[in-house]
Amino acid sequence: MKHLFSIGCILQVMLSGAAADETKLWQDMIDAASHAGGGCVVVPSGRHLVGQLDLRSGVELHLEKGAVLEGLVGLEHYRVTSLPYSEGTWSAVVSAIGVTNVAITGSGEIFGNGSAWKLPENYGGNQEGQRPRGVFFADSSGIRLSGFTLRDSACWGVVFKCCSHVRVKGVTVDSHANANNDGFDIEASDVIVEDCLVDSGDDAYCLKSNNPDFVVEDVTIRNCVARSHCNGCKIGTATHGTIRNVLFENIRCEPPTRDFTDTRSGSANFGKPHFFRKELSHLPFGGGLAAVAVECVDGGTVEDVTARNIEATGFIAPIFVRAGTRTGRSCGTPPGTSYLFRRIRIENMRGRSETPLASSITGVDGCPVRDVALKDVDIVCAGAGLEMSRRAQNEPVPDVSGRYPECTMFRPSFLPAYGLYVDRVEGISLENVTFRLAEGAEDVRRPIVITK
Repeated sequence: MKHLFSIGCILQVMLSGAAADETKLWQDMIDAASHAGGGCVVVPSGRHLVGQLDLRSGVELHLEKGAVLEGLVGLEHYRVTSLPYSEGTWSAVVSAIGVTNVAITGSGEIFGNGSAWKLPENYGGNQEGQRPRGVFFADSSGIRLSGFTLRDSACWGVVFKCCSHVRVKGVTVDSHANANNDGFDIEASDVIVEDCLVDSGDDAYCLKSNNPDFVVEDVTIRNCVARSHCNGCKIGTATHGTIRNVLFENIRCEPPTRDFTDTRSGSANFGKPHFFRKELSHLPFGGGLAAVAVECVDGGTVEDVTARNIEATGFIAPIFVRAGTRTGRSCGTPPGTSYLFRRIRIENMRGRSETPLASSITGVDGCPVRDVALKDVDIVCAGAGLEMSRRAQNEPVPDVSGRYPECTMFRPSFLPAYGLYVDRVEGISLENVTFRLAEGAEDVRRPIVITK
């Protein structure tokens, strides 16, 4: 029988007049539920200011309709943790490390208060450890999330690091209030994410592999919406280990519905909408990089990835697949590292490219993409105009092997195709694949170019 932990807590809140900091109140409730062998902690309607809450095994945190867990501002309210093979240190509004059978449910909200966390004036790096995530799970199994909304996290949204047996259904992540606002970051196995909506300033659904000893596998993301200023459905960039058996299915990749907030201290635009991709200024709130981005750039293995039934609008390039190396990082790929990047399938994809930059599937010498299949793909392309496309025909594609992988990495040049550029791919199949110019667009480049 599930134990309910709610009435006493609600009375305490009423008697105290809803204290400014309720962290201890709710943490005590979570701990009591755990000590009782598990139970459900119910957060009632109203605004509840909290620092970091740590879930325990067997505990469900249930957010009733109208309930808002609002993250306090300042790292003194959070437990900053350093974990092996991590991108920075970790803290979160709701966190769980080394637990089993936990859940966050209900129709309430977790509010990260992201716009109140200032970035340095000359912000140029992630500095992710200085801002809490929204929801963070590490080294845990049996995780269930459903129904709630995560709004304006100060950093990444919902994160699973080295976790297993994850089920997410009907969760909304609406996060545009700071930098690095990923929706879901998934380094986990046996994962199903379905019926979710992400509207984010950074990648919407992103699989990563930082720990080379942990296999990220059997991940399904289906019946979801991906709205992003970066990538919709992404694998990478961190690909130090193995990622395999991944399915993106029935996904609508769309432009975001709002801009993100400039949080750089000293900036003249502080607190105001801040968007930096001028080429997408024709969209109400700008747009993203790639609808589907699959990358292997850190010496790991990425294999057996399928993207099926994808609708793509509001992105620079609908498709971006990249094998290669990235350098200049403390975790950069060491010389001699082996790669395995193979069996990538994109099926039944419809949409349009918003800029003259083509979709691309590319590798580098020593690191090709192997066995790629596109089937039933129909993309309407913006075209570059006659003058620019003639120039692009004669320009060599620059060597960008060391750059951070994203669909704009070939700049300042345009690619020699207006639809799809393929280079250093060993085995590619195109069946019923069409890249066509939009009505009235002009471009002398070929729709598809396949090189060595």
